Amino acid sequence: MIYKSCLILMCCLCFAMGISAQQNQLQQDDQSAQHISAYIKNCFNTADEFMDAEQYDSAQIWLNKIHALLPVKNISLDNYFLLTRQAEVYYYNNLQQLGLQESRRGLAMAEALNDSILLADSYNFIGLFFMNIDSAAQSVKVFNKGLRFTKQPPNPKQYISLSKPHHLHGNLAEAYFKLGHFDSASYHYYLSLQKAAAINWHRGIAVAHSGLGDVFFALHSIDSALMHYTEGANTAIASNDIDVALICYGGMAKCFHAMQQYSSVLTNLDAGFDLLTRQPNINRFYALVFLNTAIDIYTTEKELHRLVAALELKSKIGKENIDDNNRQLQTILNASMQNEKRILTLQVSEAERKQELANTRLILALIGFTFLAIGFLVYRYFQNQKLAVSKIRQKISQDLHDDIGASLSSLQIYGAIAEKTLTEDPDKAMKMIKKISDQSKQVMENMNDIVWSMKPHAMATVSLEAKIKNYGVELLSDKNILLHYHIAAGIEHHLKDMIARKNILLIIKEAMNNIAKYSKATEAYLELSVINGNCILNITDNGVGFNRTTITPGNGLMNMERRALELKGKLSIESTAGQGTIIRSIFPV
Repeated sequence: MIYKSCLILMCCLCFAMGISAQQNQLQQDDQSAQHISAYIKNCFNTADEFMDAEQYDSAQIWLNKIHALLPVKNISLDNYFLLTRQAEVYYYNNLQQLGLQESRRGLAMAEALNDSILLADSYNFIGLFFMNIDSAAQSVKVFNKGLRFTKQPPNPKQYISLSKPHHLHGNLAEAYFKLGHFDSASYHYYLSLQKAAAINWHRGIAVAHSGLGDVFFALHSIDSALMHYTEGANTAIASNDIDVALICYGGMAKCFHAMQQYSSVLTNLDAGFDLLTRQPNINRFYALVFLNTAIDIYTTEKELHRLVAALELKSKIGKENIDDNNRQLQTILNASMQNEKRILTLQVSEAERKQELANTRLILALIGFTFLAIGFLVYRYFQNQKLAVSKIRQKISQDLHDDIGASLSSLQIYGAIAEKTLTEDPDKAMKMIKKISDQSKQVMENMNDIVWSMKPHAMATVSLEAKIKNYGVELLSDKNILLHYHIAAGIEHHLKDMIARKNILLIIKEAMNNIAKYSKATEAYLELSVINGNCILNITDNGVGFNRTTITPGNGLMNMERRALELKGKLSIESTAGQGTIIRSIFPV
């Protein structure tokens, strides 16, 4: 009896200890989660501080810390905040296509969370990127969508800083201003002013006054423009928003210049230069806008001494912009590639882990379950397909990384030459800056093409047909070449392989470039179809043609032939001097 009582007591003690241990583990897990959440919030705050100081490469470092902690495919507020902060870094470094891509991912996450606050924020970012890629009309539609969801603060405490109603109204007003719709612009600037005043947001109030000043100046209502510029400057100075105050001083100087009150012009320009002297870290974009205004006025009034000083300051800020942009762009692009590589590595690791699990199941199935063995072989096949796709993506990612690395080296060289010759040979420096701009655009276009080819065709926001049409029309219309095209319906369903999509697009782009550069044609024809299981691509032009026996093939022709071979097909080029060129390619679907 005593033995049984002791045994029961021991069992009870063990059960109680087990429950206690489980509770302790749950408490430890909860404390760990709270610690990680607090650390992530601190990382966001630090990143925001660096962005406020225009140190976007440092902000990217803190965003990378968050990238390393958050689950890649998780739908949460933190993941949304990370997407939008990353988009903001791209925005301020003129990486518009990358930023638009991140903003669209943010919109998809906001829709999944069914969160109106996040939806308004997403549409605001997408509208900004459209406006900065010269699609102001498209941005108007997007901003209006965002206004359907936006609401005034305060937001719940778990939200960090997000777009507010006055941001959306102000950005919509700017889009209307760019389109020349001044009545709509002033209407939304007034709404932005009201919304900002309702929450006592002084920067928003100052920006709205500045925008209204621009509208009234464009309408030649100088008195109204001066009033708003003055209100904006006073509000900005009181809230220490020096960059906005600087823009308003420039606007006031324009108004006084239009009113031929030159002493007041100089007073306001001197006030702006005083701000630039006292605040050396002022936003360079606003500084350059102010300096351009001052330079125009000094040139008109033949104030040579003041003009030289303004030009020297503009040159200095321009040089600082080049240096900082090169440094920050390299850091941000490297970080972006590291994050992409990390995601792909996780996919490969996950696929390999599943492969190991599949092998274990195969061994167990072979013991006696024939049916399971057959089913498992099918499962293993699909896992191998996923692993192959992940490795292909990793290869494309590495190719992209190498391409960007080479381009960044060239950008650094051009930047160094521009820096050395900026004073001695400004024309040469401008040529180097033009090369930096052109090569940056080419890097972005190449990155966009490869990212597009990596997406499954069902998830791509732009179809192959649309990319071909947009590229061809934009490139050839500048050369007065009329493009005719026939792309078979449903071609996307036949071209699902990412390697095929990439190579077809690059063959077509190379051919279009050659037509634009060398053909002197007036018309070009493109046909893409699927016949008897083969993809047929024909590109012709009515240009001057060439004799292949008398020219040395360049990289372009060899690249097209190499890409056709990579598709297990062939490519032929038929051309006769004076009779145009025909490019034919055929490969199995």
